[in-house]
Amino acid sequence: MQITLKRGLALTAGLALAFGLAACSSTTTKPADAGAATPASEEAAGTFAKDENTIVFATLPDHEGAEQDAQPIADWIAEITGKTVEFLPATDYTAVVQGLASGQVDVAQISSFTYYQAQNAGADIEPIGAQITADGAEPGYFSVAIKNPAATEVKILEDFADRPVCFVNPTSTSGRAIPTSELLKAGVTVSEENTMYGEEHDLNAAKVAEGTDCQVGFAQDTDADPLIEQGKLEEIERFQVPGAPIVLQAALPQDVKDALFEGLQDTTQASLTDAGIELNDFLKENFFGFGAVDDSYFDTIRGVCDQIADLVEACRA
Repeated sequence: MQITLKRGLALTAGLALAFGLAACSSTTTKPADAGAATPASEEAAGTFAKDENTIVFATLPDHEGAEQDAQPIADWIAEITGKTVEFLPATDYTAVVQGLASGQVDVAQISSFTYYQAQNAGADIEPIGAQITADGAEPGYFSVAIKNPAATEVKILEDFADRPVCFVNPTSTSGRAIPTSELLKAGVTVSEENTMYGEEHDLNAAKVAEGTDCQVGFAQDTDADPLIEQGKLEEIERFQVPGAPIVLQAALPQDVKDALFEGLQDTTQASLTDAGIELNDFLKENFFGFGAVDDSYFDTIRGVCDQIADLVEACRA
């Protein structure tokens, strides 16, 4: 993946969706002796993205290696449902939104802003839970305002004014929506000329640390904190963000929905490891389960979009 900064993220949604949904990059299958697939006659009341034996799963490409990092979640979904899980990540956030809206994805691990966008695009989806990123915490994480240590004159958020600002991408919750809202509260409006996009959180944090194209910006805590600890970045402020939801299509058969709600809500790391699913380093450090939430949990994002609609096109879509 190129580590390059772009002044605008090319949201080629149709092409991204075609590539993202055309070919499965990894497949997880529940062992046959653990339970046969549900007969079609029992699932006639609902529909699947592909077929009755398959769950199509999508995740956001918000950092390099996102697909591999989410693989244990796909394995857990296969364990819960007894179905083959085709893990079909998209090349950008818009492809996931359109996949949900068109019914080509059954289950997705997304962001709160993507949830808002998918509903606006016509997706009939239901939140199962939201990701917990710290042991014993409630669902949620942080958007971190960061600066290059060389930017000695930048001490508070107001000092971002009249500077190039590295956002993550136009549809990121913690890398665009929340930062824009907090900057407005601080009296800062970033001009189009100074609005930069780094595509993914880890790349964006690295760009600010590099300091060539911008010396201030935003990234989610899991990508900003390691560079802060290394002294390559400095934190200006951090802002609470609603937890990233895992959602399902409302049109799925009720028995499948019931299994997913029961199996995924209140999931912990131990839920996966007790089932023999090995956690990768990313999940060991950043995933401590899903906490049950409902649609009202995302009213915060709806309020943010009302505030920033004139500045962020994704809030108007």
